[in-house]
This record gives sequence, C-alpha cells and structure tokens, in this order.
Amino acid sequence: MKLIIKLIGSILIFTTIPGFGQPLNLSTKEVVGLKQELAVFVEDTNAVINSWRLARYYTMTAPNQAVQYANQAITLARKLNYTYGELISLQALSFVLTITGDWQNGMQAAYEGLQLSQTKYPSLELVFYNLIALVYEKQQDSKHRLEWLLKAYHHPQINSLPNNGKWLIYHNIGEVYENLNVLDSAMYYARIVDINCRKLNVPLEVSYANAIMGRVEKKRKNYNPALQYLKTAINFSNKVGNSFLESEQSADLAGVFYAINEPDSAIFYAERALNGGRKFKNLVLTASAAKLLAQIYERTNPSKAITYLKIFNTANDSLYTTTRIIQTQNIVSAIQQHELDLKAAKKDYDNSIRQNALIGFLVFLGFLTLVLLRNNRQKQKGNAILQDKNREISLQKEEIEKTIEQKQILLSELQHRVKNNLQYVISILEIQKESVNHSNIDDLIKSNQNRIHSIALLHKKLDLNDSVNDVDLKRYITDLSELVKNSYDNKLKNVSLFVTCKIKTLPISKALPLGLIIVELISNSMKHAFKNQNNGIMNIEIIEDEASRKKCLHYIDNGKGFDFINVETKGLGVEIMKGLIDQLNGNIETNSKKGFELKIYF
Repeated sequence: MKLIIKLIGSILIFTTIPGFGQPLNLSTKEVVGLKQELAVFVEDTNAVINSWRLARYYTMTAPNQAVQYANQAITLARKLNYTYGELISLQALSFVLTITGDWQNGMQAAYEGLQLSQTKYPSLELVFYNLIALVYEKQQDSKHRLEWLLKAYHHPQINSLPNNGKWLIYHNIGEVYENLNVLDSAMYYARIVDINCRKLNVPLEVSYANAIMGRVEKKRKNYNPALQYLKTAINFSNKVGNSFLESEQSADLAGVFYAINEPDSAIFYAERALNGGRKFKNLVLTASAAKLLAQIYERTNPSKAITYLKIFNTANDSLYTTTRIIQTQNIVSAIQQHELDLKAAKKDYDNSIRQNALIGFLVFLGFLTLVLLRNNRQKQKGNAILQDKNREISLQKEEIEKTIEQKQILLSELQHRVKNNLQYVISILEIQKESVNHSNIDDLIKSNQNRIHSIALLHKKLDLNDSVNDVDLKRYITDLSELVKNSYDNKLKNVSLFVTCKIKTLPISKALPLGLIIVELISNSMKHAFKNQNNGIMNIEIIEDEASRKKCLHYIDNGKGFDFINVETKGLGVEIMKGLIDQLNGNIETNSKKGFELKIYF
C-alpha cells in the first residue's frame, strides 16, 4: 500500500512541474473533503498530499493559509521520511512566499528543495532552479535570474518534462531578456513559446508569451501591436481562470494606454491591477500599479495622486526592508552552510580512517602496531585541522555579528537623518501654503520639486560604508546644480553653468542647507536674471578661504542683478536662503553692479 502511495506521489510531482507550485483548481466539494480527511488526524503520506493540495489551492486566494498547509505538509513528510511529499511541499511553499514578497523564506525553501533533489532526485533540480530564479525576478535582479534559468535550460531533463513544462523555462528566459532590454532575444523566445503552445493547446504559456511581446513592443514604442499582444495575453489568462496573471498583465496594458495618452483606459486597467495586487498580497504589483495611478492623477487630481503615492511608498518600503533582511541573512546562511560542510567533511574523514584501519589489519597483520600508530597520528592531525577551522569560523561569526550590529546602528542613524531632512520640506510647504494662487502654482511646484530633489540627492551621495554623516560634496553640488538648471532650461536661451568644488566632504548637517541655498540661487537666476538677454553664465565655487579660514560659497551670474539684502519680492526664495545662511552661521558679501554676486562664509 505504501509503495502505491509513493508512486502516486511521484506522479503528482511530475504533473506539477510545469506550474512550479502555481494554484491548483479544486471544487468547493473537493476542498471540504480534503479538510474533513485532515481532521481525522491520521499521520500518513495521504495527509501530506492533502495538505499540499490545499496549500496550492489557497496560493492566490489566501496566502497565509497556503503557507500554513505547506509547512504542515513539510513537517509531516519529514516525520514520515517521505521525500516526495517534502519536495512538492517545499515547492508550493517557496512559490507562495515569493509571490507575496517574503523573499527570504521563499529563497530558503527553494534552496532546501534544491539540496534535497540533488541528493535524492536529480531530475527535479530544474524545478528549484526556476523557483530560485523567481525570487530574483521579484527582487528585479535579472542577472542572477538569468543565471539560474540557464541552468534549467541546459539541464538534460528539460525536454522530458511532461505537460510541455519546458515552455515555462523558455518564457521565463524571454522575460529576463526583456528586462535586460535584449529585445530581439526576448521576442525570439516569446514567439517560440507562442507558436508551439498554440499547437499544443497550452493557453497559460500563450498568455505569458503574448505579454512578453506586448512589453517588448511598448519599449520599442510600437503601441498598436503592444495593445494587441497584451489584450491577447489577458484573454488567454481569463480562459484558464488565472486572475493573478490577469492582474499583472492589466498593469502592463495600463502602461501602454498611459503612453498613448488614453487616461481613462489606463486608470481602468491600473485600478484592476492594484486590486489584484492587494487581493493576492503581491507587493511588487501593488507598488507598480499605485505608482502609475499617481502619475496619471498628478495633473488632474493631486489629492488622488497623493493617496496612490502613499500606497506606492508603503508597498515599496516593505519590499526594501525585506531586501535588506535577505542581504544580512544570506551572510549568516553562508556561515551556517560552511559549518555543515565541515561536519560532513569530518564524518567522511572518520569513515576513511576506519576503512584504512580495516584494510591495514587484513592485509598487513604483521604490521598492525605500525598501522595503528600511523592512523592515530593522522587522526590527531585531522582533529587539529578541524579545531583550527572551528576557531576560524567562530572568529568569522563574531566579526559578522559585529558588522550586522554596526549596520543596524547606521540604519537607525540614517532614518533619523531622513526624518529631520523631511522636516525641512514640511516647514517650507507650511510657509508657502498661505501664498499659493493659480498664477504661481507651477513655480511653487517646480521649486519644491528641486528642494526635494536636493534632499534625495544628498542621501544618495552619503557614504554608507562607515557612517551616514559625510557627503561627497563635489559630486553632490555638481549633480544638484545640473538638475536644477535643466529643470528651468529654455531652449531659446544659452545659459552656461560652471561648478568648482575644492572641499572633498562635508557633514550632512552642513551639506543640506548649502544644497538648498544653491537650489534657490540657480532657480532665481534661471527665472529672473536672464529675461532680457540670450546668453547667461552662472558660476559656483566652493573653497577654503585662506584669510578667514572658513569655507566659502561664491556664486556669480551675469544677469540683471538685484539687491540681496534689501530685495523686494513676493516670493519666499530669498527669505529661505537667509534662514539657511543663519543655520550655517554664515556671513555674506554681495555685489549687484555687474550681474549678481554673493559670497557666503561659513
């Protein structure tokens, strides 16, 4: 009887290979029946299969239940030493964890399945190759995803997969080439899948293939064929009842409608994608759909745009946090694996010693004493080597734990910096909200965009290797100046910008107000200084002033000039600059006889 059940289990594995853990369609009656059988509490291989089937059934509709049933199946399979059941359950667990954003545990389950399949069933390696590639897909790491997919592609068992399972590998490779913008290769694999799977009547793979071709044509800006391919993809997804895939493809279709300026259709499909992302707890899909909706509503309904932007930030922050955990966990996992390898090596070594002693006893009976002494010396050497290795591992582990602790401290400090810097933006918006009217709204938005870019760019230039306090000042000021200038650039005017920075680094507490001052200076020049002339020059120089032994920001433009100290203006730019100069404890010198000149010593 047990042999029959194991045979059924092996058949189930091979029939599930093409889906790699994707949802299983069951009727309500079948689901109720499976739960009733499990309620009997009989611990046998049939209970493993029932738990696994429920895990696959709940993959999209109730991921938490799917994880619960998959873990239940894995635990029981290990208790029964039922390797087939353990493999299919690890497969289902890895898939549901990965698509819901728990990449760390999804990768762990995939690796456990890979190691088990390599030991017991090498023909199933490519199943877990594809699941590992799926984790890298969700992390948007196309390079590593392609590496694992090519392992599956070159696996000797790929052509013997039942139910035309190899086409899943082919369409995944096409997706990677599309992500890497190797568009000809992407179209090549997608067309192969489309042609063959139409003949073989595999509608799910036809859907995937057309989605790839649609995204490729979108990147090529061939929007009409892109729409046709994506609509075909959604039709085939609908045929097989795969609402999860339909949601993902709706996001792609919304992007095409947005590109051809059909906002109503774009909104319809983007909201459909967002609902799917929330329903299936897919953080990647939720973030991409919310971001697109925020872009669509940015001009017509700012309040809605802000709502969707909050959804995007929440989903994106969750993914970012998960990624950092994975990066840290991978280091610890590598050490743990090294320790397991050493234990296995010690076991193999001890077995080798015993075998050598036995052979020596049988063949060289007269030299038994010599053989035993030699083996004893070898064993002592081996133990000494193992002790040295264990000491080395302990030191490495302590060092890694210290590194993790340091990174946590740096992350905490960085979060504090972000909070403080965002307070700048809030304060500026509070000041400006009373002065908002329809005539100056564009300038206010553009000014605040540049101020926010200043803060974002500042954090991008931080040196996170040792601290979160020092900014690469030259790169920061150069990139920031070009960004602000380009945001106002008028093709009818020729304005040149020259930046010189002889200060290597600056603390963030000084770099932030300095960057915001430069934003205001360049914005003011681009908006007002060159109105009556076709050519303009702006020069920024940051140096150590030898006379005062202070740092100096020297700004010059050759525009019409203005009195910085007694300026009469309705805008708040100059007042903001003065407040920032006070924050630097700065002293100023100004000249407006020939253009505008300002020196700030701080």
